[in-house]
Order: sequence, then structure tokens, then C-alpha cells
Amino acid sequence: MTVDNCGFGKKVRTLRSQKNLTLQGLAKLTKRSVSLLSQIETGKVSPSFSTMRIIADALNISLSQLILDEEASETRDSCLMEVRERKILTTQGGVQHQLLSRNLALPFEFISFEIPPGASTGEELYTHEGLECGLLLEGTIEIQVSDKVYRMKPGDTITLNSSIPHKLSNCGKKTAKGVWVNSLPMIFLTR
Repeated sequence: MTVDNCGFGKKVRTLRSQKNLTLQGLAKLTKRSVSLLSQIETGKVSPSFSTMRIIADALNISLSQLILDEEASETRDSCLMEVRERKILTTQGGVQHQLLSRNLALPFEFISFEIPPGASTGEELYTHEGLECGLLLEGTIEIQVSDKVYRMKPGDTITLNSSIPHKLSNCGKKTAKGVWVNSLPMIFLTR
């Protein structure tokens, strides 16, 4: 299941309207331009991961409620999840997050990511609750954690406190691929 930008934008517009919030009001809360927000709502622009989080926070809703369809809550008896069944979120620059665990009420989030050359999780650092650990499988990424920058190459791992502002960027010439665990679900909440 791929999250589409039009669906995300429509949900943002619907929730904004339900909260009697104008585009100007949302722009003020998110520190994003009215033009950008309008383009997101119409599906013309794919927002970065950090922008999606900022919009969700401004609307006082979890990111997963904005990106997942109602059908995403279906459960299956199988322990196995085939590749075609994965929930996928693609953000600005083609950054892709895939949920690797079946839609279970897990206390953690197990995902894979792909970051094309020159792309990142957003221009701004972001925070969330919990801890996270990552393993880089291919490519090269830089992880900025507050004012420090860590450069990862294949086989390297990192563990960090998610409440410290951070972001991931691909500083290499090929798509970076890795796996990540968030101790508390924050992209694809499964419960």
C-alpha cells in the first residue's frame, strides 16, 4: 500500500476545514508558506517527512492518521508479510519508508528506508518520543544529531535518543538503503 500525495493533501484540507482553520492559520502554525500548503493540499507537491510531521502536529493529529487509509487497520492471521503488502510512505525527494512488520499493535516500529542521492528527511531537524537504532545496508548517509554530524557507510549502526533534534541526508552518489527501529511507533502507528 503506497501513501499517495493527493490522499495526504485531501486529509490535510479536510482536517483543516473541520478545525475552522484557514490556510493562513495553518501557515502560521507550521511556519510554511500558504502557497506550499495549498500545493500540498492539491497533491501538486510531495512534502518532506519533517514537513508532514509539522503539519500533523499543527492539526493535533498523529502522522499515521494522515497517511494511512482506513483499510490499513485490517489484520491477518499470517506471520509472513509479502513485499507487496508493505505500507509505503514516499516523501519529498523520493525518500521512501516501508513498514516491515505486519499491522500488529507492536510497541516499536520496524522500517526500511531508501534515500536517493541529495535527498533528506527534510531541511529541518525533527524530534519524536523514544529511541531509534539504524543499520545502513547500502550507500552513504549523514545523520545530523543536534550540532553533530555522523557519516554512516554500509554496515555501520547508530543508536540515538529521538528527542534530540535530528535528520538523515544522503551525501553519496547512490541510493542509501537501510533498516531502522523506532522504540515507539511514529510513522506507521499500528494501534
